[in-house]
Amino acid sequence: MSLRVVVLGKILLVRQPIAQSLGALDFEVFESSDFEVVMAHLDSTAPSLVVMDADGMSREWRALAAGLGARQGAAVLVLVTSRFSFDDAHDALALRVAGVIMKPFRREEHTPRLLDLALRKMNVRARRESPRFAVPAALSAVLRLPVSDGEDVFPLKNIAEGGATIDTEAGTAGSSLAPGSFVPLATLSWGEVKLEAELSVVHREANAGGVRFSRFFDGAPKLLRALEERHVKALGPRGRRRKW
Repeated sequence: MSLRVVVLGKILLVRQPIAQSLGALDFEVFESSDFEVVMAHLDSTAPSLVVMDADGMSREWRALAAGLGARQGAAVLVLVTSRFSFDDAHDALALRVAGVIMKPFRREEHTPRLLDLALRKMNVRARRESPRFAVPAALSAVLRLPVSDGEDVFPLKNIAEGGATIDTEAGTAGSSLAPGSFVPLATLSWGEVKLEAELSVVHREANAGGVRFSRFFDGAPKLLRALEERHVKALGPRGRRRKW
């Protein structure tokens, strides 16, 4: 299941880079400029993370922090601001605000911090060698697995250098997708990327399955270039290596 985040702020130019960066990392993003709407729908959106532009909303961020603090298992709150006084810091600490980002928002520095906070909230420890990126809905991206009478076809939900998550609800029957099974030759198409690879099935759930690439036969350079483009869009140029 995708991590969920609410990005709240009055100014689109502040919200948009945050929403785009987290969306590229396969977050389910709920973006809003209306504080009351966000408060009214916290239960239905059920985010693990709320990122709020605190400028001009001193009373509102305190009310949101207090409201989240009163909810069991509520989202963690991160504030984005251009100024933060001693009194603000004191209140943020008392209200258990998880973090404060001083503007401007820097993708390469701040997006990994937000991801780590969301994972920590979900009690998930980052283990991947590379980040996974959501596949834009506009692209027709599918994984094809051969079976005795044809092939099973699954839309991609996200992809990384080491593997992919596929949509088992929208796919075909999927008899080839038993956990632990080995596929000697699968084909993947993602926009201009055409890939042939050997893979194994890591897990299968009601609506998703995970596969790990073990060997590439064709198309690996195009895949790596496409992933690098997504990396720059979400996180900026590559910095030091870390777990995802």
